[in-house]
Amino acid sequence: MGELSERSGVAIPTIRFYQREGLLPAGRLTSPNQAVYDESHVRRLGLIRAMVEVGEMPIAAVGALFKRLREKDADEYVTLGLTQYALVREPEQPADESAVDELLSELGWEVRAHHPARAALASTIATLHRLGRPELVALLRPYALAAHELAEREVPMLVNDDDLDEKAETVVLINVLGDAMLGALRKLAQEDVTTRARS
Repeated sequence: MGELSERSGVAIPTIRFYQREGLLPAGRLTSPNQAVYDESHVRRLGLIRAMVEVGEMPIAAVGALFKRLREKDADEYVTLGLTQYALVREPEQPADESAVDELLSELGWEVRAHHPARAALASTIATLHRLGRPELVALLRPYALAAHELAEREVPMLVNDDDLDEKAETVVLINVLGDAMLGALRKLAQEDVTTRARS
């Protein structure tokens, strides 16, 4: 385990915690108190760190995602969709989804009725209305168009992976690290626009 810690940059107590939580499979036992860890363990630790440290996902959500990956469906499309669904934080209070339905219909997007991002978006819209900020709700269409343009570049990346586990990992990385990159870039762009406006 010391070698795994050194190779992954993850502390031994953290590795043990991840194993207890079912996020990291055990190594291959070579003696009662000795195990061998391979490159898949190093890769899994990197993925966990990305989700927890960069994506700020709760450990329970990471565990639920890996559980979903272990229960692969025979249909690859279903497995990848469920992987993406597991990354969406469900809102605590349900909200009216009619504005989301209207937007998706207007854009001509084909999205399943039970996609959890519908509820997440509906909750966000309801919150903005509750706060009296309809001008931010008016940004929905530009956000949607930008998101679709990104999706057209992201989804083909899945085709390059032959292995279903690698495709699922790509879904996770695109959604977790892609969201982190997008959030950071938006803040940088806002500062640029603000600075130029003041010049």
